[in-house]
Amino acid sequence: MSGHRLPTPEEMASFPPPNYIDPETRRPFVLAVEIPLTALVITFVSMRFYSRTVLIRALGADDYFMLAAAVVTAGTSIMTCISTLPVYQTGYHIWDLRPEIAKDPVQTAQMAMATQLLFVCITAFTKVSVLLTYLRIFPSQKNKYFCYAMMVFTTAWAITTFLLFLLQCEQVPVQSYWFMTAYPERKCVSIGPIYYVTGALNVFSDFLIFLWPAKDLAKIQISLKQRIILILMFTIGILVCVAGCFRIWYTWIFINTYDALWHGCTLYVIIAIETSLGIICGCLPACKPLMSKLVPLIFTSTHSSTHRSIKTPKLGGQSFPFQSLGGGIRKEEGFSVEYCDAGSTFEGHVTTTTNVECTRGRDEEDARSASSEEWIMLRDSNKSEAVHTAREGV
Repeated sequence: MSGHRLPTPEEMASFPPPNYIDPETRRPFVLAVEIPLTALVITFVSMRFYSRTVLIRALGADDYFMLAAAVVTAGTSIMTCISTLPVYQTGYHIWDLRPEIAKDPVQTAQMAMATQLLFVCITAFTKVSVLLTYLRIFPSQKNKYFCYAMMVFTTAWAITTFLLFLLQCEQVPVQSYWFMTAYPERKCVSIGPIYYVTGALNVFSDFLIFLWPAKDLAKIQISLKQRIILILMFTIGILVCVAGCFRIWYTWIFINTYDALWHGCTLYVIIAIETSLGIICGCLPACKPLMSKLVPLIFTSTHSSTHRSIKTPKLGGQSFPFQSLGGGIRKEEGFSVEYCDAGSTFEGHVTTTTNVECTRGRDEEDARSASSEEWIMLRDSNKSEAVHTAREGV
C-alpha cells in the first residue's frame, strides 16, 4: 500500500541491526487468523447452498453473489498468506528487510494493490447478496425501495472506490504503483483522505443494511428465545460494522508509520475479519433450515404438558382446536424463513412454526405424532387472507 511516510534520519539511526537469519515476523499471526476464517467462510457458504438446493429448493441470485464473495475472499486470504513468506516479507520490520526488498518491493506492492481492489469487490458482492435476500423475504414496498436504493449506493461506492485505489498514482500505466524505481518521479495522491472517506461510507452502509430488518423481526409473534435468535441471525452483522470502524482507525496508524510492511500485515488481517464476518452473517438466515436439523434445541422452543386439555385459539373469528390424546403434549415452537423464486408471484416472509407431538398415555405402547397447523391472518381493509406456515420438521 502507498501513503505511509518514510522514516526520518533520527528514526533510522535508532533502528536495531538487521536480522536476515531469524527476523521477527507476523506470519504466524496471519496464518492463525486467515486459515480459520477462510474455513468458516467455506463452511457457511456450503451450508447455505445445501439448505437452498436440498432442503428448501430456493436457489437465487443472492446465493451466487455470496458465492462470488466467498471465492474472492478465499483467493485474497491465500494471497495474504503467500505475501508473508520470506521472499516477500510482508509482516517484517523495515530494518529486517533484505536490501532487494527494501529497494524495490515490486511483488509485495502488487499484492498490496490487489488486496485493496479485491476488498472492494468482496464488500460489494456481500452487500448486494444481503439486499437481494431481503427482497426475497420482506415483501413490503418500503423494503423494496430501501434495497434498490442501497444496491445503487453500493454499486456507485464500489466503482468509485475501485477506480480511486487503482489510479492513485498519476503516471500511466498503472504499474507505476509497484515499479517504483522505473518511475522515480511518480506522483501519487494523498491516499489517507480516500481511505477515510470511502471507509466511513462503507461502515455507514453496513449499519443501514445489517440493522434494517430488526424493526420488522421484533414484531413476529414467537417466544422471546426464538425472537432473540431470529434478530441475532439478521443483525449480528453489527460485528462487521465494528470491524469496519476498527479498520479505519488502524488505517490511520498505517498511514502515519514508516514500518509499512509490519503494520500493513495487521491491516490485512482486519480486512479479512471484516469481509469474512460479512459473508458469515449474510449466510446465517439461509442456513436456518440446516441448523434447525443439526441443533434443534437452539432453534426451537419446547413446551410439555401431561394434562388432558382442549385448546381452541381464535384467530380472526375462526377456531383451530388442539386436543391432547390422554397422555402428554410436547410442543416445539420455532420460525422459518420463506423465500420467493425469481419470477414467482409468491412473496417471501418470516413465519412461525409449531410442531405438536401427542401420546395416548404411559401404559400404551403406541404413540401418535403430527404437525400442527398454525395460521397467520393478514388483513387488508375488509379482506383477510389465511397463510399456511407450518412445515414438518422445520
